[in-house]
Amino acid sequence: MNPRQRRGALMMILAGVLAVGVLVILMGYVSSVRAEVGSRSPVLTLRQDVPANTPLTADMVDQSEIPDRWAPDRVLHDVSQLQNKVATADLRAGTFLQEGMVADPPRLQPGQREIAIMINAETGVAGKVEPNDQVDIYATFPGDTQDTQSCAVRVISRARVIDVGKLQAERENDAGAVAETRVVPITFALTPDDSLALTYAESFASKVRLALIGDGEIEVPANDSICQVPSG
Repeated sequence: MNPRQRRGALMMILAGVLAVGVLVILMGYVSSVRAEVGSRSPVLTLRQDVPANTPLTADMVDQSEIPDRWAPDRVLHDVSQLQNKVATADLRAGTFLQEGMVADPPRLQPGQREIAIMINAETGVAGKVEPNDQVDIYATFPGDTQDTQSCAVRVISRARVIDVGKLQAERENDAGAVAETRVVPITFALTPDDSLALTYAESFASKVRLALIGDGEIEVPANDSICQVPSG
């Protein structure tokens, strides 16, 4: 090996040693940073301001990971922890959600009444309505004479569901024929006036229907009834 080849070999060896040294230093730095920051955990951060007693949903939060040492005590880690929960106070966007900030919704607010009725499973958004959902309640009243109008009426707007019972069968005797209908007991939290209106509708309407309201919808439709005199 001539002198030029020896110098080339030495340079290659030196470059390799330097590369290994840089790699060791870099790995040591990364390890020290990891040791300083510690392990990481998922947290939930609010995307928007949320008023007190507002039901919390997955689209209201962002899920991200932060070092455990920076996470607040009792922080929530998964959106499943928001199911059937409401905000306990006014919360600002950017807040890390913690256990004390969410709670089960109060069953009744002051001035409300708890009232349950049986809803036909086929006309009551079967399988879709859950506790804390808001629904409009509609009733149809048939006109039985030429002078009596048939009416479809929105009896109550934005009724809050507080419980949904199990599906059950109910037998009806209609003109001598026995029919079996699938019904679901649904409990609402209503004002006294709305409770009275619902009781009337359940007793005298031919059908009572529920219309599930979408999340975030606040507008109440203008029309609350359609009436027409039966033709004949």
